[in-house]
Amino acid sequence: MTTFRRSRFCWRNLIRRVKSGKKHGGSRILKGETAMSDLEKMQALFHGAVIGQKTDFLSCIEKGGKISPERRLGIYQHAYRARLRDILQEDYPVLHTMLGDEAFYTLCQLYIDLYPSGHPSLRLFGRYLEKLVGEEPPYCDNPVVQEMAHFEWKFHDVFDAPDAPYVTLSDVAALSPMVWTTLRFRFHPSFYMQAYEWNVAGVWASVKEQYEEPTLPEKMPEPADVIQWRYDLRSYFRTLPREEAAALKVVSEYRAFPEVCEALAKFYGDDAPAKAANFLKGWVVEGLISRLDHAKLPL
Repeated sequence: MTTFRRSRFCWRNLIRRVKSGKKHGGSRILKGETAMSDLEKMQALFHGAVIGQKTDFLSCIEKGGKISPERRLGIYQHAYRARLRDILQEDYPVLHTMLGDEAFYTLCQLYIDLYPSGHPSLRLFGRYLEKLVGEEPPYCDNPVVQEMAHFEWKFHDVFDAPDAPYVTLSDVAALSPMVWTTLRFRFHPSFYMQAYEWNVAGVWASVKEQYEEPTLPEKMPEPADVIQWRYDLRSYFRTLPREEAAALKVVSEYRAFPEVCEALAKFYGDDAPAKAANFLKGWVVEGLISRLDHAKLPL
C-alpha cells in the first residue's frame, strides 16, 4: 500500500481560503454571498474532478510543494474509486472470487465509469451490476456471471424488504377445518423465488462456507428453483426440490390450499394433502408466510 505524507495543501485549506477571502489563483474571493457562491462552484468542480469528469479544477489548486496539482487530485480520485470498489466487493463477494482479483477490478472500473454514484449513501450503489454484465461484453456472453450477480444482489433486496408479521404454528393450529377449502397464503415481503440454470446457490455456499472441496460452476440438467428470504435479521436461501417448487408456485399465485394439494398429487397421489400440510409447516417455521386468508365462516 502506498502512503503519502499529508500535503500542506488540502481541500480543507482550500475552503478556509475561500471563506477568508484570501487570494487564490490570482484573484480575490469576496466575503458573504459571493464567497459562498464561489465556494459552491469550487466544490462542484472538485466533485466533478474526483469522479472523473473533465473540469477546470486543476487550475484552482495552488502550485508548489513536493506534490504536483495533478498528483494531489489523483490521490482523491484513487481513494474515491477504491472506496466504490470496496462497496462492490462487499456486495458481490462470490462473484469477486469467481472472476479473480484482476478481472473483478476491471469489472469495477467499467461499472464506476458507466454507473457513477449519484447518492450520498452507497448502499444501493451496486444495484446496476446485473444490468451491466447482461449487456456489456465479455460478461454478457457468460451466463453464470449474470446469474451470480443476480443471486448476490437479491440478498440485498431481501434484507431491505419491508417488515411484516410471521404466521406461527399456533395460528395454523387455530384454523377451523371448514376454512381449509378457501385457505390462501401471503408470503413475507422478503420472499423471492427464481429459477437458475447454473448451480449458483451451490457455488455461493461453497465459497461462503469455505468448503474443503469447492463447488465449481456448471450448468444443471434442468433449471433449479431457489428461494431467498429474511427471517428476523438474517437472510436465508435454499434450493427447492421440484415438488416443493410446484407447490410454492401455486401459493405465489394466491390460489387456495386444495389447489396446492392438486399440484402435489402429480407427485404423491393420495398422499398429497399430507405432503402439502408438511410443506406448510416447514414454510411457517422458516418464516415464509406472513398472512393466512380465507372466506368468512357462516354465522
